[in-house]
Parts: sequence; C-alpha cells; structure tokens
Amino acid sequence: MKRSAKMLPFFFCLLLPLVCNAQKLGQVACAKQDGYIYLYSSVDTMEIRTTLKCGQQVQILDRSDKFIHVLTDKGEDGFVAANSLTFVKTAAAAKSPGARAKQKQPASAAQNDKSARAISSQSPAPPQEIILPNQTPVHLKLGRELSSATAHVGEEVNFEVARDVIIGGLVVISIGAPAVGAVTEAEPKKRMGKAGKLNVSLASVLLASNEKIALRSFGADQSLDQKGGMALPLRHGKDVTLAKDTEITAYVDGELHLRAASFAAAPRAAQSASQSSQP
Repeated sequence: MKRSAKMLPFFFCLLLPLVCNAQKLGQVACAKQDGYIYLYSSVDTMEIRTTLKCGQQVQILDRSDKFIHVLTDKGEDGFVAANSLTFVKTAAAAKSPGARAKQKQPASAAQNDKSARAISSQSPAPPQEIILPNQTPVHLKLGRELSSATAHVGEEVNFEVARDVIIGGLVVISIGAPAVGAVTEAEPKKRMGKAGKLNVSLASVLLASNEKIALRSFGADQSLDQKGGMALPLRHGKDVTLAKDTEITAYVDGELHLRAASFAAAPRAAQSASQSSQP
C-alpha cells in the first residue's frame, strides 16, 4: 500500500504533462535596479527591438548557450543575453502554494491578495527612453556633384538620409533628414598622369526629434588608413568625381539615450524593411 502511494505522483505526471511541465519564467537581472537590458529582434542582425527594465518578468520560449528566446507581457518576442536573466518558479509551482494558502485566509485577507494580484498583472508603462547604439549605420546620399577639380579643403558638403533608422519600432532618423560633412582632402589632376584626390568626412545628422547628433565616416572594424574619411579610388590621369545621389554609409558616434515620446512609431512595413536590410 505504501509503495502504491509513492508511485502515485509519478503516474500523475504521466497523465498530466502540461501541469508537470509548466512554462518557465525569467526575470531581468542587472547591476542597478533602474537599469535595463537589450531585447534583440534577431541574433543574426542584433537589431535592438526595445529595452527591458531590471526585475521585469518574461516568458522563456527557448534557450541556447549565449541567448534566450523570450516573450514579454506586451507580446514582444526576441532574444536576450543568457547571463541577463534569472529563472523563477514556474507558473504552476507558484500558483499551487498560493491556492492552498488562500483556503486558510480570512475573507478580508483573500480580497487584499486578489487586489494585489490585479495590480501586479497590469501592463507596465511603455519605456520612457530608447537607446541609439554606438556605430548604428546611417545610409546617406550626396546632395550635389563633387569633384577634385573644383572642391577645396574645409568646404561644406550636404547629404540627406536615404533610409529610415528604426529603433524599438520608432523612427529615430527619418528618410530625407539633412546631414553635413566636409572636404578633408582635394587635389586636382596633375601633369604626367597624376590623378586627383578627394576625401570627405561626415560630421552630423538631424534626428526626427530635431536634435543634431555626431556622425563619423568609419566603423570600429575598419583599419586606421580608412578612418580619415571617405577616401575615393584614384583614376590614372583624371579628376575624382562623385555624382549627385551617390550613397555612402556613416556611423553614429557614441551611444545615445533618447526620449521615446519625441519619436513617432514606424509603420509595420517600414519595420520589416529595416530588419531585412540589416547586414
């Protein structure tokens, strides 16, 4: 009889696998209580979908050595670094002791407990800030033709943004926004077949919130001889010319914390196009 009693939980799990294998929950762990972590839409592109506050709970869908696939209470799914979550009790395990305790509580205590659960189940407020990561690429096109025959060092060069920059579903830099650079090197062609030289650097771009932020003409993974600006290939015995609307890529110079309320939501089609265009 005792042996049958010991085997009963085993058969119970076989018959009710959904109860015994309830979905796991995770809690965002960070160094400071007012901190946050990134929620990436893809581990391939590492595009930031949004930020998760310290202590926020998420549902765990899958995991690997470096990343965990999660779902937030707002229905946003994505990936977080494996070391940024701590596991909490499963929904079934957390619910069972509470249900037993409720039977022993007086009516007033049960009502207070119900009110507390209702408050905790409310959706959290939307994030008040978004983060524009360092080295975010900004695709630009030249506003006019530029030639080594006529350009001079220090001359201002105007660009405009060729594609929206979308962070966390918000348009941070709009297509058509102005950007500014300058000529850093200009030499016309010379005799004996010596080609002209032309080099342009990027300085700034205007955000959708009308703030101006710094740009640079190179990525961190580029070599030192590529970090002076947008060096152009030489042509034997000819001037170097850039046609109007020539596209180049600049990079955000430093991580920026921006007020989310200053930016409009991007259409879903634009978000999909932004994700698919990521390298």
